[in-house]
Formats: sequence, C-alpha cells, structure tokens
Amino acid sequence: MTSAQRLWVETPFFEVEPSEDQETNPGVYGRAFARWLADRLRARGEPVEQVLAEDWGRCVVLSRRPYRLWIGCSNRADRVDEWGAFVMAEPGLLQRLFRTADPGPVVARVHRVLDEIMHEVPQAVRVWSEERPAR
Repeated sequence: MTSAQRLWVETPFFEVEPSEDQETNPGVYGRAFARWLADRLRARGEPVEQVLAEDWGRCVVLSRRPYRLWIGCSNRADRVDEWGAFVMAEPGLLQRLFRTADPGPVVARVHRVLDEIMHEVPQAVRVWSEERPAR
C-alpha cells in the first residue's frame, strides 16, 4: 500500500554530492534530502531505522514490522531543485494472505507528517502534490 500522492518541494537547499548517483542511477539524487528528511522525522518522534540507496533514489526505512514502512525520495528527472517523497507500506506474504495488518491508517498518518515536514524545507519556492502513477 502506498500513499496516493507524491509530495514535491522546489528548493535550492539540497546540494548534490559529487558522484552520489553512483549509488543510484545516473542523474538520480537525493542523499542530502533523505538525510534531512530522516532528521526531521526523528525530531518528530518517528522511528528511522536507516536510509538506503535504491536505483530510483533513497529509501528512508521507518519500520520492518508488522510490515515494511518507508518513505521514498529523490529528485525530479533532470532537475536538482525539485525533490519528491512518498510513503509506502509493504505487508509480507502472511499479512497479505490473512490480512492481519492494515497499513492504511499508518500510511495516512506518516503522509500527514511528511506533508508538514515538506512545508518546513528551507528556501522552499513552492510545495505541491501529484497523484502517483499506478504500478
């Protein structure tokens, strides 16, 4: 389950580090954004287990039980001043088969926290949301 909306912020605040896209795909950045986001989440009492590089950007892992809950974030293609994030919950096989855990309320809560944090990004020119494309 994922939040239906990807939140975006336009800001020059997050700097791209040299060669950071060697951990992702060429032109995919977000290390500074993900670290800043993880710090803001921790300051609000959210558990942040780790920040991982993925081919599409960065994954801020919040928890692994009862399902994997994380926030995906990266830059917009060909831009280094637009940064997006979305919330994702991945139930395991047993949770999907037996429907033992409904991540919907937690995803909605984390999405609200994420929205508040995105409005606190330094030097933000604008903040907006877009529907995420279906997978």
